[in-house]
Amino acid sequence: MEADETFEAISHPIRIKILKLLAERSMGFSELKRALGIKSSGKLDFHMKKLGNLVTLDEEGKYTLTKEGYAALQAIDTVKRYGWQRRAYALATIAYVIAVIFTLKTASWNPIKPPYSIVLLLMTLWYAFYSYWSIVRRGILKRY
Repeated sequence: MEADETFEAISHPIRIKILKLLAERSMGFSELKRALGIKSSGKLDFHMKKLGNLVTLDEEGKYTLTKEGYAALQAIDTVKRYGWQRRAYALATIAYVIAVIFTLKTASWNPIKPPYSIVLLLMTLWYAFYSYWSIVRRGILKRY
């Protein structure tokens, strides 16, 4: 299965639920249908075909995850866990830059005045701490 096919396979919430259910235990078609609350066999069959080589039938005729299925599920969890943190860090960086520019403009290019210097110092300390926490402690820039 190519990468684009894999991403298409895991792009639907029902298929993600299927992967999560099968990660817990092998299930038959009817059991899966019941667990998902799907009434139409055709709908479940469609989603199972979309999953391709991420699921397979075991010797008992039950669906189970392949190693590619487990890898896809791990990718879903990683994106879910770290995706919002990267976006939050990007937004915090943009907010910091805008706040510094606004403070410098408001200070009439005299940022040494006590209220402005305190504001700049506090914003910079906050951003330095947030950067450290996000990059070092959370590891948001690591490649997974």
